[in-house]
Amino acid sequence: MKQEMKLKLKKLPNSPGVYLMKNRNGEVIYVGKASSLSKRVRSYFNPSGNNTKVLLLSEKIYDFEVIPVSSEAEALILENKLIKEYQPKYNTNLKDDKSYPLLKITKDDFPSIQIVREKKNEDAIYFGPFTNKKLLKEIVRFIRKFYPVRNCKKDISNGKTKLCIQYHIGKCSGPCEGKINKEEYKKLVEGIIAFFEGKYKEFEKKLKKWMVEEIRKLNFEEADKIKKRLFLLNEMEKKFPMRDEEELYKYGQENILYNLSKLLKLEKIPNLIEGYDISNISGSYSVGSKVSFLGGMPYKDGYRRYKIKTVEGIDDYRMLEEVLTRRFDTEEERQNLPDLILVDGGKGQLNVAVSVLKKYNLKIPVISLAKREEKIYVIWKDEGISLPLNSPELQLLQRIRNEAHRFAISYHRKIRSKNIKFSFLDEIDGVGEKIKKKIILNFPDINIISTLTTEQLRKIGIGEKLAEKIITKAREVIKYGG
Repeated sequence: MKQEMKLKLKKLPNSPGVYLMKNRNGEVIYVGKASSLSKRVRSYFNPSGNNTKVLLLSEKIYDFEVIPVSSEAEALILENKLIKEYQPKYNTNLKDDKSYPLLKITKDDFPSIQIVREKKNEDAIYFGPFTNKKLLKEIVRFIRKFYPVRNCKKDISNGKTKLCIQYHIGKCSGPCEGKINKEEYKKLVEGIIAFFEGKYKEFEKKLKKWMVEEIRKLNFEEADKIKKRLFLLNEMEKKFPMRDEEELYKYGQENILYNLSKLLKLEKIPNLIEGYDISNISGSYSVGSKVSFLGGMPYKDGYRRYKIKTVEGIDDYRMLEEVLTRRFDTEEERQNLPDLILVDGGKGQLNVAVSVLKKYNLKIPVISLAKREEKIYVIWKDEGISLPLNSPELQLLQRIRNEAHRFAISYHRKIRSKNIKFSFLDEIDGVGEKIKKKIILNFPDINIISTLTTEQLRKIGIGEKLAEKIITKAREVIKYGG
């Protein structure tokens, strides 16, 4: 094996993605997906066992390209799109749409969600095709726990259909016997469509609005169901595609992460990138933030906020040092390391990050991105690297930097407003730290406190006279600002 190919294999990330195998003329002869690009692609260059496909292809591969993504489901969708584009010689059994399962949502008054092989009814809504029927079934099964839409093919419009086992196990809301009205059922279908279109955030707003409406009507059971659907939506973001087919295709064409590895001279394609920022005003309420991007998309499980504990006054360098130290100072924290670290700032911030990593003997590449000049600083070059402003690689780094900044600012505002919001309690005789914590925990807003009755405060262990003082003071602060 050539040294160039060995180095290329060494750069592969252990992440989901799509790989394109090429012949000596640079033509794509096979497109595949993997839960681990590193393991799968290496298997073609060290074939063993009796896998006929791998043995056959290994003799014909002269080069390859990989596109890391954020989940196996995204890999599935991108693989399908690229097979359609390249029509690779060795994907012959996957070229025909009929060989893929599709998700079908009928357009009845009470739509049914079904997995089918062909588009027989153009009036229905279709998603796919998908290359993994087992995964698609798992997704649909998972969704119907929270969005109980029927999956039968029965005509329920005549009113003669009876409830089946799906209703009794909570997988169907029972429209056949009028257990749910059209409006409520429509909301369930909207949720499923939002998922398959990748419109999580838009639908999340709707769910929150519906939940508030149910709480106002005192329909707490219904509100709890909506809360569970919100939970599912958050789980979807972690487990399933966040980009639709066209977004993924564009991302795949640009192949930003692979290009970044070349631009920044990285030993590995940076599938997991962590971004850090510091926020403070005149040294008060100082905080730091960490955001994570996986496969070019925000990975919310990797977000973290830090309240600065050891630094007083304004010293961004020492604050960044504290945040990075807390990120890497224990074995537990070092279990999941990023492929690249990005810090907001210039050469000074870069040097701080490098020194912290050196202290823990961590060989993670670090870059910094300065706001004004939008220059990328690296340890192997004195001058910053300038990329065109329309460069997809720069735009991704800017997005990570800006997200870290947004996350830090939002935490800073939260802490500052919380301190200001409840400072009026410090002016009331008889309100100590224990009582203050009780109030904040149960009624986290001065506007809510101003509408309370003394009885409501008594229920959390506050005496009647003190409760009156607290409510009166809250109303004064809102009315006069004082």
